[in-house]
Amino acid sequence: MEGNVRGIVVGYDASPGSETALMWAADAAKRQGRPLTVLHSGEPAAFPVEPAYSAERLAEDLAEVSHGILQAGVDKAATVLDRSEISAVSTDLTPAAALVEASEKADFVVTGSRGRGRVAGGLLGSVSYAVTAHARCPAIVVRGETPVHPDADHKVVIGVDDSLPSQRALEVAADVAARSGAGLHVVRVGHLISAPGWAYAESEKGGTRHSRSVTDEAQRTLDAAKEQVSRSHPDLPLETEILYGDPGDVLTALGATAGLIVVGSRGRGGFAGLLLGSVSHKVIHRAECPVLVVRGLEE
Repeated sequence: MEGNVRGIVVGYDASPGSETALMWAADAAKRQGRPLTVLHSGEPAAFPVEPAYSAERLAEDLAEVSHGILQAGVDKAATVLDRSEISAVSTDLTPAAALVEASEKADFVVTGSRGRGRVAGGLLGSVSYAVTAHARCPAIVVRGETPVHPDADHKVVIGVDDSLPSQRALEVAADVAARSGAGLHVVRVGHLISAPGWAYAESEKGGTRHSRSVTDEAQRTLDAAKEQVSRSHPDLPLETEILYGDPGDVLTALGATAGLIVVGSRGRGGFAGLLLGSVSHKVIHRAECPVLVVRGLEE
């Protein structure tokens, strides 16, 4: 891998999805006071090869195309950031492998929701999935043509449970919110259940009946989250809320007005589990705003 990896790393291949991700990442770097790394993969397998193509000619043409794409990405990012804050990195690894390797040194890695296919490499949906599953730093998937940013009008939304990965995700979410001038909306999602001998309470929203035990546990989780955030970011505007339903559906719906949704890649599972892989999968697929996935790295 050639080049210096630092700050926010974005995969770029000149596809529409990566164009959007690039500009979002450049703007995020400026808002958060971080440098930006533009990464392009020029792996030979992604280059269309004619039957009579020689290895020497392939290497030369591939290098030329890769350099042109990478330089174009840097030039676009330079319309937002000073060039001294932008690094260019080229690699012959696959896009997913390159971004995962870069994540060892990055603050965040950013991918678009889809790429253009095999011409000169492509950041496809499979790349976003692989990166969010294996990155050693938080990974952001940028969806849509004009994605929003967290700011005073668009909060950072995070779903929490009481697991250690959730606590790590909460710290990341609070830091991004503070750097972006955004408020933090911490949500605990409870599942609708019924069981013999349980006490029930009327919800304030819609009059739906929920288990009092579930509500009490959810409130304890939010109290702990509020205490954690207040220690590291005492001046951060903070809102907590208990909601009920499918966690993926609930968080996805909140993305309609959020600047960023933060999810952990796994929770504790079972009755009170929230941040499971299925939740991250659903939110990445359906949320209208960018999604930041924080993996539990205890393994």
